[in-house]
Order: sequence, then structure tokens, then C-alpha cells
Amino acid sequence: MRRAALLLLLMIAPVMLHAEDRRPEATVQKKFVSGGTIRLHLEAGGYTISPSDSESISVTYHANSESRLRQVKVDIEPSTSSAEVYVTNTPNNKFEATIEVPRHSNLWVRLTAGELDVEAVEGDKNLELRAGELQVDIPHPEEYGHRDASVTMGSLESTAFDVSTGGMFRSFEQQGPGKYRLHAHVLTGDIDLRGSN
Repeated sequence: MRRAALLLLLMIAPVMLHAEDRRPEATVQKKFVSGGTIRLHLEAGGYTISPSDSESISVTYHANSESRLRQVKVDIEPSTSSAEVYVTNTPNNKFEATIEVPRHSNLWVRLTAGELDVEAVEGDKNLELRAGELQVDIPHPEEYGHRDASVTMGSLESTAFDVSTGGMFRSFEQQGPGKYRLHAHVLTGDIDLRGSN
């Protein structure tokens, strides 16, 4: 009996994964120079911000259905050295987006709720969430000068800067040798500033 159940599970799993891969997807892209400042205004969802060697900002997003996907509004408004990115009217669940930006970009991000994963983009970072999880890749901590992070309620982990705290009103502030600034704040949730190890 157990063998039959296991066999059935093995048969169903690829179908379920394939169905997940077929979720409706859309992409909005605009040209933007490397070295500029990008301000991202994000409504609830799961977001990954990735560095790219392309001189453009690209937002690729997924939802559970075509109708939900059509409701989402993505606007990219570039100017000479800065850009405003708006992702609004997101569905209540299972909304995910990958935002590719030039590798050298200063980031200012405000997310209402959800998960924000910032990969190794080189530049200043000013990141705030009302509720959720913030993860930031920091492979070269020495590139940062002033850095501060705080959580009103939740946990704050930083292998990049040797900090680990939990509970209420957790924070740290440091001054390093680098030229970039880092500010990270989550009202309720978790911050993880990940080093290379």
C-alpha cells in the first residue's frame, strides 16, 4: 500500500511542478543607465531584485491566473540618472516578481508586505518593509561605510556584519571603510544581511 502511494506521489509531483511553471507571466522593460538611483514602490508580494549587465530595468511578474495578472500595474519611469518603479494592484496571494536592474545601481525600496530578496547589486541601499522578510546579499561588506538595520518586532541576522539579535526593537549601526550606505528596516518580520560565507 505504501509503495503504491509513493508511486502515485512520484507520478503527480512532476505534473504539479509543471503546472506551477505554467503560471501566467508578463514583463515590462525600460532602458536605464548603470550607476543611477532606482526608487521602487512595491505592493504586497514576493520580490527578487537581481543585478544585470544590461542597461535596463526589467520587471517579470507571475500570478495565479490571467485575470489576476491583468489587474497588476507595473510602471517604470526613467529619467537621466534616476528611475521610479511602481508595482501596484497586486493579488492577495502567490504574486511574485523578479526585478532586474543594472549591476551598479543605488536602490531605494518600499514594500508594503511580503518578501524582498536583494541580490548582489552594487550601490547604496535604502530598504524598508512594513511586514515580512528582507534578505540582502552582501558579498563584500568592506564596500559599505555607514550601515544600519532595525526591526521593531522580529529578528535581525547579519553574517555580513557579525550581528545576531531577536525580539523587540532590535537594531545595529556601524561605520565601515567603504563608500556605499546601507539602511534596512522592517516593522514586523525578519532581516537577514547575508555575507559570502
